Amino acid sequence: MKMFTNLRLNMLNKKAASLENRPEEVLKNLNIHKGDIIGDVGAGGGYFTFEFSKKVGKKGRVYAIDTNQKSLAFIDNKSKKEMINNIKPVLANEKGFLLPETADIFFLRNVFHHLPEPVEYFKNIKQFLKKDGKIVIMDYKKEQSRFVGMFGHYTPEKTVIDIMKKAGFDASKKFEFLPKQSFIIFKIK
Repeated sequence: MKMFTNLRLNMLNKKAASLENRPEEVLKNLNIHKGDIIGDVGAGGGYFTFEFSKKVGKKGRVYAIDTNQKSLAFIDNKSKKEMINNIKPVLANEKGFLLPETADIFFLRNVFHHLPEPVEYFKNIKQFLKKDGKIVIMDYKKEQSRFVGMFGHYTPEKTVIDIMKKAGFDASKKFEFLPKQSFIIFKIK
């Protein structure tokens, strides 16, 4: 079972790193600084968690946040093996998570469509976001994949913006360079 989990998580990481998903451009547009605190919500296999770790440096922290304990164990084991000390796993639930400090950035890639009550979710996690912090939401566009559309693994951009507005956030930047995903940065109203 562990081998299957590791294989699945490595596949997720490979997909996140693919040129089609333009990870370098995504990272560049997040404007991450040394010392930042980042919450990677729905961290999965940890591709972005580890990229964020490099960007925030030794004085920063990255919280790998997920509802799947096996994903968190995978990230934690890799962190220990590679002697990375600025990544902390956090087990979440459908309503949110708890952090010991506030974050500069919460990053959600292909997670939004999994949230059963997104307005409440973002209201709950707002307390862990710095006043000038940002929430980054990337989610699939329906028209880009039969699988995505058929199984509801997408959220229309307008819906994301409307939900975030109800939760107390305004869209501050929108990027159009990803062919299969929306990419929006939100700030507290």
